[in-house]
Amino acid sequence: MALTAIIPAAAEAQSGPTIDFEAVTDYRDRGLSWSDGEIAARARIELPVTTSIDVSVQALTLRGSDRHGGADAGFDLAASYSGYEGLIDWRAGAVYHVFAGGNGDLDYVEVEAGAGASLGPAVVDVSASYAPSQDSIGGSNFYGRIGASLGIPATPLVVYGHAGRSSGTNNGSGNVTRLRPAGSYADWAVGAEYYIMPFTVSLTYSDTDIHRDELRVPVLDHHYGEKLVAGASIRF
Repeated sequence: MALTAIIPAAAEAQSGPTIDFEAVTDYRDRGLSWSDGEIAARARIELPVTTSIDVSVQALTLRGSDRHGGADAGFDLAASYSGYEGLIDWRAGAVYHVFAGGNGDLDYVEVEAGAGASLGPAVVDVSASYAPSQDSIGGSNFYGRIGASLGIPATPLVVYGHAGRSSGTNNGSGNVTRLRPAGSYADWAVGAEYYIMPFTVSLTYSDTDIHRDELRVPVLDHHYGEKLVAGASIRF
């Protein structure tokens, strides 16, 4: 739900809003399920303010997520600033995560930044997200990520992968299990997308190094392991 990849497109400034809709068999972020392992739907609109600044709103069905206090929906309100220099694209911004229909203090803020480099059909990116200490997430959270993608020449197929690590502080409230159910952990994923404008279908395998005996809240034990997720999206 946050800035998970840097897409080298700063040079292709949008003249109007872009809208995309997606359905997935499970919504996974940083290797963890946000939709209780169930089918989820996502909608996002991005609006350029200038050639460098854009704002976006994303809505996601959470299916009464145990991870997020039983919330039925999540919303990301984001603003970002981007640019490019030669083959390097960079981006920085902030995201306000809002949760609807849940119990307790759930909303939190993250700041994020990243850079990507492209060479022909290959792209490599690095990014980081930081949530300062907040009661709703039981402390602070830092997520670092490196990813890569490769467009297969003469085909509409793109293969991709990433590896990331989550860490941070714990204020003792227990809310830290939302983003780090067993403390600091690593996640990774590999997948492929098949694009036929304006549709994309995808298949992604993800996993983490979290072990069941490390979990602080056993109810989350089916939300962190290996999972194969199928998705379909349309973009305007």
